[in-house]
Amino acid sequence: RLELGIGVFKVAMPWPLEPTRIRAWAAGFAEILVVEEKRNLIEDQLARVLFDLPEEQRPRLVGKCDESGNHLVPEYGELNGTIVAQIIANRFLEEGESNCLVSAATAIKARTADSNRPAAPPERSPWFCAGCPHNSSTLVPEGSRALAGIGCHTMAVYMDRRTAAYTHMGGEGGTWIGQAPFTTAKHVFQNIGDGTYYHSGLMAIRAAVSSGVNITYKILFNDAVALTGGQPMDGELFPWTISKQIAAEGVGRIAVVSDEPEKYSDNLDWAPQAEIHHRRELERLQLEMREIEGVTAIIYDQTCAAEKRRRRKRGLYPDPARRVFINEAVCEGCGDCNTASNCVAIRPLETALGRKRVIDQSSCNKDFSCLDGFCPSFVTVEGGALKISAPPVVDSANPAAGLPEPTPVNIDGSYNILLTGIGGTGVITVGAGLGMAAHIEGKGCAVLDQTGLAQKNGAVMSHVSISNDPDTVMATRIGTAMSDLVIGFDMVVAAGQAAINTMSATRTRAVINDHLVPLAAFAERPDMPLEAGGYTNVIETALGNGKADFFDATQLVAKLLGDHISTNVFLLGFACQKGYLPLKAASLEQSIRLNNVAVEMNLRAFAWGRVAAHEPDRLAELVGPQNNNDAPAFNLDQFIEDRKRDLAAYQNAAYAGRYYKTIESVAAAENKVSPGYINLTEAVARALYKLMAYKDEYEVARLYTDGRYREKLRAQFDGDYKLKFNFAPPLFAAKDRVTGQPLKKEYGAYMWQALKFLAPLKVLRGTPLDPFGYLAERKSELALIRDYENLLDEIVAKLTPDNYGTAVELASLPLQIRGFGHVKSHAIEEVKAEELRLLAVFRNSSEMSVQAAE
Repeated sequence: RLELGIGVFKVAMPWPLEPTRIRAWAAGFAEILVVEEKRNLIEDQLARVLFDLPEEQRPRLVGKCDESGNHLVPEYGELNGTIVAQIIANRFLEEGESNCLVSAATAIKARTADSNRPAAPPERSPWFCAGCPHNSSTLVPEGSRALAGIGCHTMAVYMDRRTAAYTHMGGEGGTWIGQAPFTTAKHVFQNIGDGTYYHSGLMAIRAAVSSGVNITYKILFNDAVALTGGQPMDGELFPWTISKQIAAEGVGRIAVVSDEPEKYSDNLDWAPQAEIHHRRELERLQLEMREIEGVTAIIYDQTCAAEKRRRRKRGLYPDPARRVFINEAVCEGCGDCNTASNCVAIRPLETALGRKRVIDQSSCNKDFSCLDGFCPSFVTVEGGALKISAPPVVDSANPAAGLPEPTPVNIDGSYNILLTGIGGTGVITVGAGLGMAAHIEGKGCAVLDQTGLAQKNGAVMSHVSISNDPDTVMATRIGTAMSDLVIGFDMVVAAGQAAINTMSATRTRAVINDHLVPLAAFAERPDMPLEAGGYTNVIETALGNGKADFFDATQLVAKLLGDHISTNVFLLGFACQKGYLPLKAASLEQSIRLNNVAVEMNLRAFAWGRVAAHEPDRLAELVGPQNNNDAPAFNLDQFIEDRKRDLAAYQNAAYAGRYYKTIESVAAAENKVSPGYINLTEAVARALYKLMAYKDEYEVARLYTDGRYREKLRAQFDGDYKLKFNFAPPLFAAKDRVTGQPLKKEYGAYMWQALKFLAPLKVLRGTPLDPFGYLAERKSELALIRDYENLLDEIVAKLTPDNYGTAVELASLPLQIRGFGHVKSHAIEEVKAEELRLLAVFRNSSEMSVQAAE
């Protein structure tokens, strides 16, 4: 803007910097501010270009630092329009000066203050795909650590996997070569992808051999350049050729690990020392490798899960007619399946008895490592077909018939729309569709897609800026507090700091799908809280009351269309009918047709979205009430009656009566000490039931054969299918060579008869005739019940207002005892240690209350 004395020179090629034009331009200014991201590449060159100008023509040069050496333009992170505008305003404009740039800078400061709000933790972060081989391959034994490399497996750094310090391609192991002489550690594991190995990784291995360090390279062969979209490598590379190459470089022991070791034919040309193993032997192999001096290698061969999915869709990869199904009644919610697989296809299932697990069949990539979780609730379904969708509740080709045409919102300069969602769910497609609709109307549109690691379960955002004139589209990225509309296909991403920063209480409207998709981190932290309220509160705080529309669009679309795949288009229709978009409905419909993908379904979804905006009552009548993310109101009396009935089915009426009598005793004591409170009674009702309904062999058999499990299977699978059970019978299971724990084994459909035979034998439970009652695990479970009843007797006798809170904590402890076998034993040890601590606090409070009374 020449009237302000500020000029702009846009560098097209940063290196080498063309000196002639920039020297001529610079001569007319007193100061030049160089704005560039990261290091000062242009600034250093410009200093040389301007150095020999006469002093009266040579401008002052600032950039990363000002003339006093103070930091100015950040050299880390990412620059945006807000940061640059503030630097310019602070640098070149005098306080009190009146011009358009001062006004703009003042507005930017106000917007920045308006957006300085905390985001709702936790945010959505990238993670390994469901069935990703890195879920297993990047594990290291207790007492060891690993170094990361470049690839999808770099994400192990952000997980609890004792992995750190990634480096550039071809530098894998170089950090250890430098560290090894100065540490007492004797060995590390180094992850390296097959793409990196082909590019330059072999030289890194050569350097490690030459240096003589003790290191085990884990060469992660997944048959694709997965990080950047699954492209093939430049040439042919196979596990057996890798084995011969690294053997020739001087690598010692070489182990090949695969999920399908039987796939290798006998005529493959392996290195002489190469050994073939199943992936379940990885732990043992790593323990052995870390004791070997010099360079060793594990070639982990398993195809990328995302690439498997792509190839299966094209018929280029075998798709086994095999799926895993969890019996939620048997599931204890211990999370050992999460620990074993680290898989995001294992989702939480909230029930009256706490959080269980369920397999999301639509995202499962059939890795089957979840079967390694020590739990009898996993069944393999072979044959048949998955029921893809449910029939829609209403069949209408044009649901929006008769609706008034929405009035597009007016555009003042540009209209900024932020789309937020999860990678792979069509966010980018909707952004492109908005751009096409704007083009149809002759408007200008700029679309900026921010994907990052979105395809790895991470956040994705699409910035869409629409103007009346194609020549007046401003910045493609939506600046601080500059969004006019936010459409949150995923509520978690919409409540993240990056999205919140674009919102303004005076400018922004929002349409939010409040269906809560679990965060990928649930795979590692299975007990993490999953509540929608925190996210909605953050968005409402940013916008103010009444500025955001929240509803479960995923559930609505599933009911209306039989599948939730068109949820994003449904939300687009909602925003259109509300008049939040600067585009006509006809243009958006034409854009859907031009995309030529599931046209009829998407048009119906768009129309139903319009209906939801204009006639919500009509929609509610059609689909019925929504299932809210938040749990329904808890009714303690009903819960107790339900558990009493369950225990009668578990054993007999007398057993259920024992439960009910204990609850009555606790409730009476609680009412005496804290009238109107039910926290203690609820804790005991939940915990005592959990202990009394321990899942022994008879109960597992009953929960498989009482009919409910069969009904759930029939609801998800069609056709002729067979079931295989994954059990570790305590009297017959083989033991793991490393851990000594029982190993699960697959049993055929004949197990149904064994389960049907076993279930009625529950009458033997607790008697001398019970063969399983002599097992240490069963004795421990019976002891837990007796100990807990004794604890409750003490709580009832010594309960006071002062120790009431501690009593609730004590009574709730058994809820942390979950799982089977060694998993449950470990939980018992932790709970018993905490019980001793809390019991001391409880008794001390009780004694102090007695002394005070005296």
